[in-house]
Amino acid sequence: MSWNLKEIYKALNKKFKHTENFEFQKISIDSRKITNKDFFIPIVGKNYDGHNFINEVSNFGVKACLVERKKNYLIKNSSIHKIFVANTQESLQQLASYVRKKNQNLHMICITGSSGKTSLKEWTGKVLKEKVNTYINPGNFNNEIGMPLSLVNMPANTEVCILELGMNSKGEIKKLTKISSPSISIITNIGLAHIGNFKEPKDIAKEKSAIYGYLKKKSYALIPNDSEYSKLLIKKASSKTQNIVLFGVNKNSDASFKKINKNKFIFSLFGKSMSLKKKNYFKYWEENTLIILIILSILKFNFSDFKNRLENLKPLNGRGEKIKIFKNKKTFFLIDETYNSSPHTLKHSIINANKTLEHGQRLVLVIGDMLELGKFTKELHFKILETVKKVSPKLLVTVGSFSKIITKNVKPDLKAFHYKSYHNVYERLIEEIDDNDIVMIKGSNSINLSKVCERLKEK
Repeated sequence: MSWNLKEIYKALNKKFKHTENFEFQKISIDSRKITNKDFFIPIVGKNYDGHNFINEVSNFGVKACLVERKKNYLIKNSSIHKIFVANTQESLQQLASYVRKKNQNLHMICITGSSGKTSLKEWTGKVLKEKVNTYINPGNFNNEIGMPLSLVNMPANTEVCILELGMNSKGEIKKLTKISSPSISIITNIGLAHIGNFKEPKDIAKEKSAIYGYLKKKSYALIPNDSEYSKLLIKKASSKTQNIVLFGVNKNSDASFKKINKNKFIFSLFGKSMSLKKKNYFKYWEENTLIILIILSILKFNFSDFKNRLENLKPLNGRGEKIKIFKNKKTFFLIDETYNSSPHTLKHSIINANKTLEHGQRLVLVIGDMLELGKFTKELHFKILETVKKVSPKLLVTVGSFSKIITKNVKPDLKAFHYKSYHNVYERLIEEIDDNDIVMIKGSNSINLSKVCERLKEK
């Protein structure tokens, strides 16, 4: 999107009465990364107020910005052009809605889900970009600030836009979907991430289903058919469109996959089938590859043109990357799952790590606390014990406050340790790890287990 001052006034439904019309390179909310060619939007957060930096960016050469009327007293530099609004965050969202309405022919793909959505967004973008002008929201810019900011900075030549929609609380998906107006809406899965912000698991499914709420008759809804909430999702989507695609291993799915041998899978959809090899270990490759094939079919691409790219997809940092480590005269394997954790992803990460074991290999598990589980915290940490017992690891290390319940209740013959923080975990692992072991490390971001992985990866 190419912005100028007049266009911003128009998007905000304000009259433009000025002679000078500045051109802007992009819209920014970060005073630390802004350039003098950008338009500044000061966001008011819990611990900061962007209005406090308007004088700074003005002195740097920024020519224009938004200002909440009640915050005008904070601006001492009169040289900057001020557009007064009631709420800067809502105005950012208004600008994003304007961009979407201006690009009606855009293929807008929106993705939500309890897990796997960032990988799906990144992989879909990587697969498509060589064939079509594709734009994705950067990093984890998936909330009520990050997603609209991504949309207002979408390049003008974009043909396919892929946006990840995150969810922490009720109403968030509905708001983001209304702004983005997807032509293809996808839910990867329904798990218990952020269950602490809801009364019961079904409420998460209801909230996620809002991604189907602004579809049109020609739009597509992609629904995880293996979910216990698939009927709820189908009901929501079918009120807007009949273009519903059920995906999964469930027999009545429109798109499915089947494992042929250790690394070979057959993907079947819309009367077509494709054989692909899984060349790298990581979870969700099968599910996400299936979804990408559905998208390729909707966009009328030939599957065979993408075979090589699909087979060579690799996990994102902290999301299942398997690395061979040489440390202290030992050779072992690290599966880095430290980006985040939830009951669904932790269970599957443990199971998938166990599946990679070959003859003579032993599994070492490092499990950090799962956060934002509210009243379900104790119950869901205790439930992980079932999965741990099934895989019977050589060593179990738990980290944090809540995960202690796992080590406390393991079998007496299972070697287990608990630490309040990550600080001594590295030393314990180095002492316990043997040649050829597989070490899987996973926990919520703030448990900082990524720092343990960083030390293990150090040469």
